[in-house]
Amino acid sequence: MKIAVMADIHSNHIALDKCVRQAQRLGADEFLFLGDYVGDLAYPQKTLKYLEKLRSEVPCTFIRGNKEDYWIDYRQADHDEWEWKPGTSNTGMLRYGFDRITDSQIDEFEKMPISMVIEREGMPPFTICHGSPFSATESMREGNDYIDELTEKLENELTICAHFHIQMQYVRNGKRVINPGSVGLSFRCGGKAQFMMLHGNDERWEPEFISLPYEVEEVIREMDEEKLWKHAPAWYQVTRSIILGGDVSQGKILKKAFELCEKAEGFAQWGKIPEKYWDMALDSYSIQRAEPVMD
Repeated sequence: MKIAVMADIHSNHIALDKCVRQAQRLGADEFLFLGDYVGDLAYPQKTLKYLEKLRSEVPCTFIRGNKEDYWIDYRQADHDEWEWKPGTSNTGMLRYGFDRITDSQIDEFEKMPISMVIEREGMPPFTICHGSPFSATESMREGNDYIDELTEKLENELTICAHFHIQMQYVRNGKRVINPGSVGLSFRCGGKAQFMMLHGNDERWEPEFISLPYEVEEVIREMDEEKLWKHAPAWYQVTRSIILGGDVSQGKILKKAFELCEKAEGFAQWGKIPEKYWDMALDSYSIQRAEPVMD
């Protein structure tokens, strides 16, 4: 039994195609997708249509990630109180993504659970989730101070999670946790696309981690073609850096921009950080600015 496990695509349909084709060459019987299908990169519809076609051809299971929750929550929000503004690093890419997905696609996101127990004949059950089985935003990184308490609550011996974009496995409290890595925005692997083949052997599940080079130049070309630098200036720069193999996440830049704003002005509010603090955050992590290709 061979199961392909993929997570955190973030609209990178080019990396997704590379991973799917490799999984099929390796004999995947089915696919498990662990959320965060779109966001951060260009042309989200290309990813969603690709997944829709794949689902019509082979067995696929989908669960919801934190990105899917963003689209769901924003559709229901009072936008007089909460507005995603284009042209800002705070929320520009969220608005870009939201404007390019349909209500019916958000309806499909709402149907997805945040976790699921997978049972296959002759094999022990295991849990899949995006963040943790209890929250799509809760990270299961081994170094988190709450990880012992969290792993004690896990239902099955094996849990496969996503969310922090690093391929790894560990054991805590007798529970095994595996992250297959990120298809679209991976860390600690030099900018490759990552996924996992899960092999069912002798009543035990064993991971085979896969890392693949892919056409990163084409991804950046699409980012520039869609003028993502205009939709979210600093977000574009750090995302481009990740695509090229950088390991500084958008979350780190966001946290630093918040801290810089709070220190300078005595107050900072998520989603309303002035652009100059984003620029300062990029500098603090030595993120090199790229000049976008313009028409």
